[in-house]
Amino acid sequence: MDSQSHEIDSTTEQLHKTTYDDVIPPRYDTNETPTINSTNPDYNPPSTPTVHHMETNNPVVDSLNKGKTEFKRAQQQTEDIITKTKRIVKQHWDQTRHSLVQVQKKVNEIMPKEGNNLIYWRNPIQSGIVFGLSLSVIITFMFLSSLAAVSFWLLAFLVVIGLYKMYNYVMATFVGRVQDDIFDSIFPSDVTISERQAQAIAHAIHVNGTKLLRHARNIFLWNNLVNSTLFGLVLFVFFYIGLSMNALTFTLVGLIFVFTVPKIYQVYQVPIDRTAKMILDQINQLLAKVTSKLPNKSKKA
Repeated sequence: MDSQSHEIDSTTEQLHKTTYDDVIPPRYDTNETPTINSTNPDYNPPSTPTVHHMETNNPVVDSLNKGKTEFKRAQQQTEDIITKTKRIVKQHWDQTRHSLVQVQKKVNEIMPKEGNNLIYWRNPIQSGIVFGLSLSVIITFMFLSSLAAVSFWLLAFLVVIGLYKMYNYVMATFVGRVQDDIFDSIFPSDVTISERQAQAIAHAIHVNGTKLLRHARNIFLWNNLVNSTLFGLVLFVFFYIGLSMNALTFTLVGLIFVFTVPKIYQVYQVPIDRTAKMILDQINQLLAKVTSKLPNKSKKA
């Protein structure tokens, strides 16, 4: 009996030593690594950032937004450039045409009537003779020295007059037909410079020479900054023109221009203006096509 009671006491003692945790296991594993689906109540998952916060700090999104902004800005600048180009082209064409008309009117007012008759070929024979002689003189000076060219033309003039005098002499002596001498009418025997003509020439030299010297002084002494700058630009342009052609070539081009362009424009003014207007319209259409091919901002929006 004593041994049985000793066993009972020992069993009771072991039961008392058993803890509650040994009998009822915990709801979680103390050695468990914390995860999102962890059963550990002490696990506090880190707070996830909101979608807006992620988008704000995302460098890819920032670069995309910046690219869109730059694209819209470049598109706007391109449209502005095209619009300004169209306006400038039309404005410059109108100004150029108006300037040409004004220059033509001023030239007609300044130039004497004989000069207008020559340029506009109102007397074709006279204009052709003057144009041909002037062209021949310039070409001669281009290929010969000044001394040779002057001697050549004086000799040619002397030979032509001698041949004409001989022709008149033969016609009057052997044929009996006397003709009026053209050169006697051109160069009358009483060739003189009257005092009135000399005074008019001297007065013109005095007035125009004084104005020219004053303008030259103001330009070269930089009394007028704008005029001096413009004069310097003109000299710079003529310097580059002189590198490719000399003064005689420039004079030759100017002579051909004077005897051809005004008359051509006078005769074909209507088709020239129509052609110029067509070219201007084509330029505007091309600019409009370029503008239409740009992405539309309203569609993007």
